[in-house]
Amino acid sequence: MNSTGAADTQKIRQLVTGYQVARALLAADELDLVEKLKDGPKTASELAAETDTDGSALFRFLRALCTIDLFKETPDGRFALGSLAPGLRDAARIGVENYAAWVELPFSLRTGRAAFPKVHGKTFYDYLAEEERRAARFDNALAAVSLDWAPAVLDAYDFTGIDAVADIGGGRGTFLTILLRAYPKMHGILFDQPDVVRHSKPILQSAGVLARCDAIGGSFFEEVPAGADAYTLCNLLADWPDKDAVQILKSVERALPTDGKVLIIDRVLPPAGDPGRQAMAFLDLFFLVMEGGAIRTEQEFADLLAHSGLRHISTIATNSTFSIIEAQRP
Repeated sequence: MNSTGAADTQKIRQLVTGYQVARALLAADELDLVEKLKDGPKTASELAAETDTDGSALFRFLRALCTIDLFKETPDGRFALGSLAPGLRDAARIGVENYAAWVELPFSLRTGRAAFPKVHGKTFYDYLAEEERRAARFDNALAAVSLDWAPAVLDAYDFTGIDAVADIGGGRGTFLTILLRAYPKMHGILFDQPDVVRHSKPILQSAGVLARCDAIGGSFFEEVPAGADAYTLCNLLADWPDKDAVQILKSVERALPTDGKVLIIDRVLPPAGDPGRQAMAFLDLFFLVMEGGAIRTEQEFADLLAHSGLRHISTIATNSTFSIIEAQRP
């Protein structure tokens, strides 16, 4: 085998065994090791006592994770946080539930459906609803993602002239509070499942926008509140297959005034050759495996809108991985 062939073989081996690193990182998050080391280095024995693990096995585990800079070993044999440790909680926010579902990726490839229910016996959202801790962690993750793209959206799109915005599937109101603070005369409608919006009041209140925002619970598959002249769907449609996405958009279309706007704020799959395509293509598989959804191309968004009684007007890039797909009535 020539040197090029040997290098390729080594690369594919590293890719195939990448699951080992991924599972180890998720285990570190499950054991909350970063939190336990935030105040300073500890020995493997001390950490084993705190995590109810075997001391020898945990030492080997920590030693392995030192090689990827999650932790580092001090000269006196204790373990401290490495350079990658601060990002672990954000990166592992979906957790082992995601990892287990990916084992059944071939099921999704054969059927076109989410693998998560096959593994866990219920849909992803039903699974979250079983435990408040799970739901809160997921909501916190979505809020953190919103803080990444929301400022870029406000930089790229002028909301001047819009008197009322309804944020459909808006979670606990992270994006809507940012928008309302930027536009002090705007009124907001936050719409999501009742168990989600009931946690929004402290967020809206602390942002000083509670008096200008109505938090309404319901199902966007049935109907969404009327009374807005713009409807935003942020980081939402990727969760759903086309049939469900069209149903959501039809609910919005029924509530939309004649001259109203629909703003889909979501990821758009880049064309071949784009530097961001690899990450986005694998994230697309994530949505397939977990929820049966998809990251769509610009044309696929236009097709969804057309099937929903809406017309694609423009796609506006932002200084983030999210774009703004603008639509109106035909």
